[in-house]
Amino acid sequence: MPRRFLAFLLLLCLAGAASAQELNCRVTVNTSALSGNEFSFLNDLRNEIEQYLNNRSWTDDRFEEFERIDCSVSITFTEAQGLDRFNAQIVVGSRRPIYATQQSTTVFQVVDSNWEFQYNRGQPLIYDPNRFDPLTSLLDFYALMILGYDYDTFSELGGTRFFQRAREISELAQAQGGPGWVSLGDDQTRTALVRQLLGPRYEPLRRAYFLYHLGTLDRFTRDYEAAWETGYSAIEGIYDLFLDVSRKYATDIFFATKSSELTDLFSEASDVRTQLYAMLIEMDPARSSDYDRLLD
Repeated sequence: MPRRFLAFLLLLCLAGAASAQELNCRVTVNTSALSGNEFSFLNDLRNEIEQYLNNRSWTDDRFEEFERIDCSVSITFTEAQGLDRFNAQIVVGSRRPIYATQQSTTVFQVVDSNWEFQYNRGQPLIYDPNRFDPLTSLLDFYALMILGYDYDTFSELGGTRFFQRAREISELAQAQGGPGWVSLGDDQTRTALVRQLLGPRYEPLRRAYFLYHLGTLDRFTRDYEAAWETGYSAIEGIYDLFLDVSRKYATDIFFATKSSELTDLFSEASDVRTQLYAMLIEMDPARSSDYDRLLD
């Protein structure tokens, strides 16, 4: 039984059991681009962010310790505008287990290079969903995105409530005109991503996450032919979306995360791999070297 469904059963059967927080996040911080010992205090930020993300309950759902979502946050400082104002890149990723195996799959991974924030030595990270802060609001946003993507893999459109909360953060950020939130002629912004995920036109993409993870990966060891069929249907849904809206940020994230895995999964699916290849190469030509292996 998939772990999120197991959580709901445990909620009914073990109502008195203690709950755990949802995220199990590992944080790394790289300050090598900043010269001078005056920035050594930034190394403390790693522990601060880990505690901020891991020690908070982001939902009202019950999570057992083994169900916590494995995720990672990698922060690379790129520039100091002073002793307390910084530019940085953040890479956020999350994984979930594959049912009946010892393996896991990457669900969400994004590289965000447009982050500016202020941080002072000894500054506490304070959670306040009603106030925009360039540092903590971005952490809140990606915590909710991790949850939204994860829940979408266990139930159809199951992550909607988390994406809605992430959209509220983006609306606060836009009012402040924060970098990475406001469009500068393309759709590669946090605001664009969450708007796409909540837009009715993009429901095929989110339904594909459910079909691909629960109906394909979680099913593969029991019935690989049925899993291939479901996985193919998931990609067909994304292809129909592509014909409607072309490439967008949300679909780019899917292919950046799944291209190699798709090739491995369908490498022996002789009945569908040629048709699958044609769709993937049209939607995601930048990763053609991955998809070419489908025809080997």
